Amino acid sequence: MRPLFSVLLCEWGALASALKPGYSSIAIDAHNSHHAVFRVASKGHFVRQKASTDDKMPMDRSHVLVRRELSEGLTSSDGINGVEANASKNSSNPVKEIVSDIGHDVAKDVSPKLEKVADGPTTGKGRFIGGLICAGIVANVLLVALAGWLQRRREEQQKAAASHSSQKPADSGMAICRLAHTMETKDLEQHLRTKLEGLVFSGLPGSFGLTQAQAAENLLAYGRNTMTPPPRPSPWWLLMQQIFGGVFNSLLWFCVVVEIALASFMGADQADVLTPAILAIVIASSGMLQWWTERQAESMMNSLQQMQGGSRVAVVRGGQELALPAEDLLPGDVLLLEAGSQVPADIRILDTTDGSLVDNSALTGESVAEKRTKETIKIAEGELAPLMMEASNIVFSGTSVVQGKIAGVVFATGDSTLLGQIAKGVQQARPRSSLEHQIEHFVHTIAVVATCTGLLSLVANLLSPQKLSLEKVILNSSTAFFTFVPEGLMPTVTFSLMIASRQMARSQVLVRRIDAVETLGCVSRLCSDKTGTLTSGKMTVTEVVLPDPSGELKVLKLGEAAGLESASKLARGGLLNSSAKASAEGRLEGSPTEVAIVQACQELLGRSVEDIRHSEPELFQIPFNSSNKWMLTVHSQGSVKTSSRKVCLVLKGAPERILDRCTLSPEQAADATKCFEQLMASGKRLICVAEQFFDVSEDFVFKGASFQDANFPTDNYKLCGMFAIEDPPKQGVPEAISRMKAAGCTTIMVTGDHPSTAKAIAQRIGIVSEEAVADKTKKLLVVTGAMIEADGHPPDNLLLADLAAKPTLAPSCFAFWQTCVEETRVFARVSPLNKQAIVQAYRAFGGHIVAMTGDGVNDAPALKEAEVGIAMGQRGTEVAKEAADIILLDDDLASVTLGLEQGRLCAENLRKSILYTMCSKVPQALPTFTQLIGLPLALTTVQVILIDIGTDIWTAIAYAGQPAEGSLMQRPPRHPHKDRLVNSWMLVYSFAYIGVIQSVFCWSSFFTVPRMWEISTKDVTPPVIYSEDEKLAIQTGTTMYYWALVAGQVGASFAATTTEQSLLRYGFPNSWLNYFIVGELALAFAVIYWKQFQTAFGTRALSTPELAVGFMACFAIILIEEFRKYFVRLRSAAAKRLQLDESAPEAASGSGT
Repeated sequence: MRPLFSVLLCEWGALASALKPGYSSIAIDAHNSHHAVFRVASKGHFVRQKASTDDKMPMDRSHVLVRRELSEGLTSSDGINGVEANASKNSSNPVKEIVSDIGHDVAKDVSPKLEKVADGPTTGKGRFIGGLICAGIVANVLLVALAGWLQRRREEQQKAAASHSSQKPADSGMAICRLAHTMETKDLEQHLRTKLEGLVFSGLPGSFGLTQAQAAENLLAYGRNTMTPPPRPSPWWLLMQQIFGGVFNSLLWFCVVVEIALASFMGADQADVLTPAILAIVIASSGMLQWWTERQAESMMNSLQQMQGGSRVAVVRGGQELALPAEDLLPGDVLLLEAGSQVPADIRILDTTDGSLVDNSALTGESVAEKRTKETIKIAEGELAPLMMEASNIVFSGTSVVQGKIAGVVFATGDSTLLGQIAKGVQQARPRSSLEHQIEHFVHTIAVVATCTGLLSLVANLLSPQKLSLEKVILNSSTAFFTFVPEGLMPTVTFSLMIASRQMARSQVLVRRIDAVETLGCVSRLCSDKTGTLTSGKMTVTEVVLPDPSGELKVLKLGEAAGLESASKLARGGLLNSSAKASAEGRLEGSPTEVAIVQACQELLGRSVEDIRHSEPELFQIPFNSSNKWMLTVHSQGSVKTSSRKVCLVLKGAPERILDRCTLSPEQAADATKCFEQLMASGKRLICVAEQFFDVSEDFVFKGASFQDANFPTDNYKLCGMFAIEDPPKQGVPEAISRMKAAGCTTIMVTGDHPSTAKAIAQRIGIVSEEAVADKTKKLLVVTGAMIEADGHPPDNLLLADLAAKPTLAPSCFAFWQTCVEETRVFARVSPLNKQAIVQAYRAFGGHIVAMTGDGVNDAPALKEAEVGIAMGQRGTEVAKEAADIILLDDDLASVTLGLEQGRLCAENLRKSILYTMCSKVPQALPTFTQLIGLPLALTTVQVILIDIGTDIWTAIAYAGQPAEGSLMQRPPRHPHKDRLVNSWMLVYSFAYIGVIQSVFCWSSFFTVPRMWEISTKDVTPPVIYSEDEKLAIQTGTTMYYWALVAGQVGASFAATTTEQSLLRYGFPNSWLNYFIVGELALAFAVIYWKQFQTAFGTRALSTPELAVGFMACFAIILIEEFRKYFVRLRSAAAKRLQLDESAPEAASGSGT
């Protein structure tokens, strides 16, 4: 190299003293410089033999073109003058084309930056800076690797400690957190060490709640009401982990270190310094992008902290009502909440006003407020307790009271609350994406190939008969190693995923984590919520049940019932007995069920709800509650004022409660029961309506809150009919599920709804088949959260992954989950932790890649646990969106299907991209080995870098826009651990097939240069001298090799677009690929014909015939590939015919039976 050459000039005395006097040969490795041959006389003097100024001959650093072969006529006793004299005397044995440089030529040839020795990094200052940079990089890589190892050890120790502590008996605090909704007041008092017996609003503050001494004890036992924040390392440390951590980054940093070391200690030119700089920028940029993405998790935890509430709340403690900060709340405190209050802890309700409503949308994603009562939930002995999420006597931290007043006792604070448990799930590390597994496997494979190639080159160079210098050996070996390192892999993958995510955005799929695009294509199990995703999320009356004149009940579609007298009577009752009201804008407000009934009644009756209610004003009402399961209203009939008046009692509610109050014959009662049971089995919710007329005096006052204490008739009602209500499936959902099933992705319903309703909807949309329902051997087709709590929790805090690996640890739990993974298609009444366990089970017991949909805060742990978390864009909470990888902007499952297809296309295009990139590696590496047998260097290092970064990377990125070759949704999903993105077939295809073809044409082009064969077969025993003509021929051959390789890559780019289909049929639909190929060819022409590029890359202008010879590689590869694809299609067609022939007898026998 040029700096090394300058150093040799300035320090020649020291170098000469180490050489034996006489006629020695000195090989100077020069890049882009002129060539010199010197003789060392007996006194160590430096003698210049001949000068040549050939400015058109830039050579690469790996050339060894400076040779010396002096006449034997010179002796060791000759001095400087004797050299010239002897040279002229011995003209019969002259020096063979000895070429040297004069100082002026050297200064003219090198770049301005390195004209002076002091400017080169081979000076002491340059070596110091280079060594410092190398040491810093190595130290950072080792530091991050050591920290990662220590962190893994610490996590294993924490896991062992947690397992050990879980073997201890559960304390009362944990028990009350699970069973508070089923405990009587006395039991709550005992566990929470507080005063609760007899608590009612009218008796507050009294002596209820904690005393100051009990508060101090509970503070020590339970701590403050705050969620423990996760350990947060410095953001700069996280950035270091992203930049210097990982196998692939370590491999790339190794390349950077070696390049800098070679540039600093063995001389450098501009390319030597620029290459590691560009590579370092690429690594750092990729790490910073990933770091920025993962920083979003911090805002997720902040959102959870804010939900806990930080304002003051009314607390009864020590006989006084106090206003305490939410952080000071303790289990056992009596808390008072009213409309507008945010709930700061998990609370068991002890007293509440009628009609109290709580907004749980922050947790569940459901926008409808839920009623709350104070009644204890009774469970029989041996019966499983219902999930606390379903309990109406509990209010959870993070929710809010929208109506009424509530008095209750705090039973869980901080991390023990439901919100705290969700926060722990969010803090857990996300499982590695399938793309991360693929990249790691690919890097390991390439690292082995590159290392073996580099070591092989090192051994071959050391054993070479040319006796190369240490610098030359290291340069050749490092070049062979770098050839197989995919420097552009990460930019290619990143840009490809970004392009794919932008295409998915057009289908209403917003990608938050770009590597989730490829993972989505590998999904084999989609766990989907029901409400709003599979169904419309809007309750609708689909049928009505009406009595005919004979009393028989008929089930009619809503449109079929319009105009019937019985339908008008049912609609009138539905409008009068309803809590739904019209807003000022005319929009109906109320519970979804009430709104659905009123809308259907207005359609049947043709009148508005205000019109009906105005004509029959309401006199009295008993509102609906979860205990009665019915609602009663009394309405005045007529406006004539007499001593008595006629009123109408309208009773509406659950059929099992209303039918008992109606006058029905045994046949009618059996008919009604059968009718509503059939509709219930189909997933419908039934609301029954009955009425009764009777006369009352003008001053009669209606009283009562139930049938038992009412002062008016509660029996002998006349049945008006029933409304069949459902949340209907979304349009297109059955088709989307069918498409995913054909693609090998099974949809699993995971819902908080009733099991029978969930099962009915699952049957209608195709999640559960009729064959599965008829198969009596499938006992766990539908699994409830209570079943998971009873049978699905492994003992001793054992992880499901550990249980799957060793079933003997808990055989019954293993059998339960193994059966669920194989049979279950509906999970109903599940809690947030149940959802997380379901995802873990499908991964551990079935080896599936799982996607999970969700919209509430309670879904966040499962969204984080799944390989792909999918949040709803319209109904989803912010925490759910932040925990997800993908957001459905339209809340439509059909969008998931489109995303699934796009993910598969992305993976296929990534595979084609990597396949194309690796095709050029063999012809790039071969020239470093052929030098050892005396061939001139056919491809320089700077040309290798030009092909990798200047051309291949852009063409590889263009594959992101490649259309699908065939139907991607008719194939089973690719499992990332079984079907690698880069497999052995790809390596054989790239290295042993296309790579060999390219090598043949590259070397053929190289040897078409005149005199190249003669130059290559001359005596390789050092010293070897190249003449001016030979150097020009070598430079032309190098250009031919480069051009043939570019042409071969163009052919490979077209060949890789399809695996079976002919290009004649497939065409060239990827405009980006076409543009980049044109750009690649344009760059190659610029490198060959533009003088500045010729100087930089060591090329020469080629003639038209030479261009044609090199470009034959493109046509040859395309033609050979067309033949291969033709035979592949023939084999595939034969396999399909064989499969049809084998299935035909089975079909015939089946039809015959």
